Amino acid sequence: MPDPFEVIAFLLIAAVPVLVGLLIAGIARAVANRLPASPVVEFLPPQEGSIFEHALAVRADRRVLTAALIELAVQGKARVLTTDGRRGPVAVQVRPGAALTGEQREFLRAFRPSHMGPRQERRYLRALGDLGIESASLAEAPEVFFVRGHGTFRRHRRRHLSEFLDNTRRRMTSDGYTRRNPISVHLVLLSLLFLAVLVVGLVLLLGAVVDGSWLGAVAVVAEVALVFWVLTIAPGPLLRFTDRGRELRRHLAGLRSYMELAEQERLRVLQSPEGALRTPAGALTVGGQVLGLEAQPVAGDPVAQSRLDRFVLTEKLLPYAVLFRQEKQWSKEFERLGGGVNVSQHMRMLGTTFETTVAVVQAIAIVIEVIRLVGGLLSLFRN
Repeated sequence: MPDPFEVIAFLLIAAVPVLVGLLIAGIARAVANRLPASPVVEFLPPQEGSIFEHALAVRADRRVLTAALIELAVQGKARVLTTDGRRGPVAVQVRPGAALTGEQREFLRAFRPSHMGPRQERRYLRALGDLGIESASLAEAPEVFFVRGHGTFRRHRRRHLSEFLDNTRRRMTSDGYTRRNPISVHLVLLSLLFLAVLVVGLVLLLGAVVDGSWLGAVAVVAEVALVFWVLTIAPGPLLRFTDRGRELRRHLAGLRSYMELAEQERLRVLQSPEGALRTPAGALTVGGQVLGLEAQPVAGDPVAQSRLDRFVLTEKLLPYAVLFRQEKQWSKEFERLGGGVNVSQHMRMLGTTFETTVAVVQAIAIVIEVIRLVGGLLSLFRN
C-alpha cells in the first residue's frame, strides 16, 4: 500500500506544471479577448473581409468554423442535417445551385476528400443512410459534408483545417490587416512544458510499471493529459494588426456593443432612418445594401416593417453571435421571431464539436512545430 504522504507530495509536485500552464493560458486569453474601444455602435458587419477574417480579427479562431456554417445556413446556401438525440450524426448539405465563394469551397473541402477509396465510399454512403439519405453510389449522392458521425474523415479534416486556417492568416497579411509572424510565445512555452512533462512522465511511468505501482502509472498519465488539456484551452497564435486591421477590429467591437444592447434598443435602431434596412417604397438603405437584400415593395405598416427588418438583421447577425459568444441569446431571438429551424440546437451541436476539433488541431500542430524546432537545435550541436 503506498504511503499517503508520498502520494500527497507527488500530487503537489504534479500540480505545479498544470498551474504554471493555466497561468500562461490565462494571460494569453486575457490578451486575446481584448478588443479596442469603438467610438460608435455598429449594427452591421464590416463590408470588407469575410466571416473567416472577421473571426480571426477578434481572435475567435475556435469559433470560426461554427460561425461559417451558420452563415452558409442563413444565406440559404446550405442546411444543417441532424437526427434526434445528442449523439447522432451532424452534417452540412450544400443546396443545389448554391453560389459558394472560393473561400467557402476551400473551407468545405476540409471535411471530405475529393477522391475516396472504395472503403471510404462505402462508409460515406452508410453515413448518408443514417441521415435518411439513400444513394446507390457516390455519383448519385448529394453534396454532404459530415461534421460528426461515421461519415467524418478525421485525419483529412485535421490536416486540411489546419492548412485552411493558416491560409486565412496569410490572406489577412496579404490584404493588409496583419503583420507577418504572429506572436506564439505562449504556445511555445506551453508546448515546451508539455514536452518536458511528457519526457519526465515516460521515465516515471516506466519506473512505476517496473515497481508494480499502478496508482503511480495512472497518476503520470493523468498529469500528461492535464498539461495537454491546458494546451488546448490556450488561444491560437496572436495576430499583430496593422492600422487597417485595428480599424476592422474597432468596427467589430462596435458590432459587439450593439449586439449586447437591450431588445428595446435594437428595435429603436431598426425604426430609425439610419437603422432601417428598406424604405417604405422598397428601396434599399445603406444597411440593406450591406446585407445584400433585394429592392422590393414592403409593408406600409411601420410595425410590420420593423419586424421584417429585425428578423432579417437577426438572421444575418447569427454568425457574429457565435463569434462573440452570444449565440444562446440570439438564437432564442431568432426562434421567437419565427425562425424555421432549431438554430439553438444546431449551434450547440456545431459549437461543441468544432471548438474541440480546432483546439486539438492547434495543440497538435504547435507541439509538432516545437518538436521540429528542438530537433533542429539538437542537430546544430551534433554538427
